[in-house]
Amino acid sequence: MNNTALALLLAIVASFSSSFTLASKAQAQTVNDIARRGACSTAGLEGISRQLAQAQGCLIETTSFEEFAPHRNITLTSSRVHAFLQGSARAALWSVADRGFELRVTSAFRTLADQYVLFHSGGCGLAARPGNSNHQSGRAVDISNHSAVRSAMEGAGCVWFGSRDAVHFDCPGSDRRADAIRTFQMLWNINNPSDRIAEDGLYGPQTESRLSRSPAGGFPQSGCEPRGCTAGCEGNVVVGTDCSRTTCSGANSVCIDRGAPRCGSPRCPSSGATNICLDDETQASCDNGVQIETSSCASIAAYCSNAGVISARCVSRVCVSSPEEIPRAQTFCNGNALVRCDRNGVALSDSDCPSGTMCLESGSEAMCIRGEEPPPPPMDAGIDSGPADTGPVLLDSGRELDSGMDDDGGFPADEDTEMLTEEERRRRGEALSGCTVNHRSKPGAPLVFLALALVAIARRRD
Repeated sequence: MNNTALALLLAIVASFSSSFTLASKAQAQTVNDIARRGACSTAGLEGISRQLAQAQGCLIETTSFEEFAPHRNITLTSSRVHAFLQGSARAALWSVADRGFELRVTSAFRTLADQYVLFHSGGCGLAARPGNSNHQSGRAVDISNHSAVRSAMEGAGCVWFGSRDAVHFDCPGSDRRADAIRTFQMLWNINNPSDRIAEDGLYGPQTESRLSRSPAGGFPQSGCEPRGCTAGCEGNVVVGTDCSRTTCSGANSVCIDRGAPRCGSPRCPSSGATNICLDDETQASCDNGVQIETSSCASIAAYCSNAGVISARCVSRVCVSSPEEIPRAQTFCNGNALVRCDRNGVALSDSDCPSGTMCLESGSEAMCIRGEEPPPPPMDAGIDSGPADTGPVLLDSGRELDSGMDDDGGFPADEDTEMLTEEERRRRGEALSGCTVNHRSKPGAPLVFLALALVAIARRRD
């Protein structure tokens, strides 16, 4: 064998030996080994992380995640992002994406192993302790272009965490953090029957110790192997993996087979926590497809409405004319009552103006204006007898307005014009209109009155 052939053979052997060593080291890596790299990343954890995400759907019957990708306006920034959320959180995310907003998702559902690495690596200053993150509930989502979509996300019911964690939004859903802990505990026990730990959903020293030394590449058994019966629905009967059979009846009268099969209400979303309208007057709360309670909106003079939102709520009948109308922040007059409504359709105030004042609207605003109403016309008059002397007009601020006009029907040009007598003011008011006006009988009289007041204010400012 010449020197060239020998050198080539040695190089091949060395390359094989190096590859074998690296492969063996990768296989031996634990979750704690990944965390000790000190990087804010779950790279290298794909095996056990994917296994835990799948096992949660197999082992926890109350878990019902739905995929939120693919969607034309949703981009996953990494192959390590688990595209799973509770149904109500997914609905909120899709409602924003369907409106044309591009969402760049950096994190959604996280397994207990993911959270362990992010917390213990020391590279992620904002990572919560394992068991405490809403990402484990499948209701939190991190979006890198948060500033462009914040308003739309909040409108869909998601809560922004603020500048301290600007990418983070908590969307509608229930607290399922314990499910992620129980999934790991059950998967550990399946693969380590001689070293079992409590399956209580609590993150304590025993759970943390087993998680830290779990294989980063995943366990031999996935936790989703057949164990007797296949869970599902047989008509209106729920069949469990242990072959148990439960007939659905009552308010929760339908077998739901999306995710873990269970009895649920036909009107509730199959997963997540939200409110729905049973009719225009009645609201119901749902949790993972199960109707848990009802309340009457009619008892507080309100409609049940989901106009413009994902989750239904009671909307004051003073603030909207029908359940289909989207509520908005507004101030208006209801008779002589001044009404203020917020953007959720809640009447913040609805009370009559104080004695001696009247409620008047101007554009999108309304206010209580001080002044006496004109007296009614004589009973025997065929036509109006002209405006009565109302005296000086005072706004809420107490500022007095001069409503006198000059002989040409306009306001005096000279600021120092002396005060007109009552007779002159009556005569000039008639000259302005060319005829007399019955303020009590004309529906537009309050607006004319307000217009005169506003012009007088503008004139004084000039």
